[in-house]
Amino acid sequence: KHLKKSDLDCIVPRVVWDHSAPRVLTMEFEEGFKATDIESIEQSGLKKHDIAKLVSSVFNSQVFLSSFVHCDPHPGNILLRNKNGKPQMVLLDHGLYKEIDDNFRIRYAELWKSLMLADLKGIEESCYAMGIDKAYPLFSAMLTARPYDEIIERSKTGSFSASNAAPDSQADKAVIRGYAQQYLS
Repeated sequence: KHLKKSDLDCIVPRVVWDHSAPRVLTMEFEEGFKATDIESIEQSGLKKHDIAKLVSSVFNSQVFLSSFVHCDPHPGNILLRNKNGKPQMVLLDHGLYKEIDDNFRIRYAELWKSLMLADLKGIEESCYAMGIDKAYPLFSAMLTARPYDEIIERSKTGSFSASNAAPDSQADKAVIRGYAQQYLS
């Protein structure tokens, strides 16, 4: 309901209840391509920045405005299409949702604020309040898709970007995998 009320261009296909069962959700067909299909994005003429803004805004509105969150947002459940030169998102598979309480929303907002400001103490405190103890560097890296070491560097320089930021490099991925091995083994 909240997506219909928002100004976000996100389509939620109608559920076809006559063809659904307890373990099968049937929805109306909607055209689109996967959000990870770079070739289709380029062919559509859509700007990656506009797509990223729409997708993040849809999920942020779920977390921070409605408290009703789609819990299966993999690329197969997020389709895109071009609508008058702007991206339109089709959100599929509504079988798994979670309603989050205000305490979690506030803690999560505090965590993101701390991540953006490189407030190391705030990151640790927010994660601890959400039940993430020593693994807060891993959780931070998972949320930002960037090594926690960059946040430490930014905390020292007071900058909003790391001096050697090269998104999606193999080295960054190796660092994040190292966090996972350290905290999950």
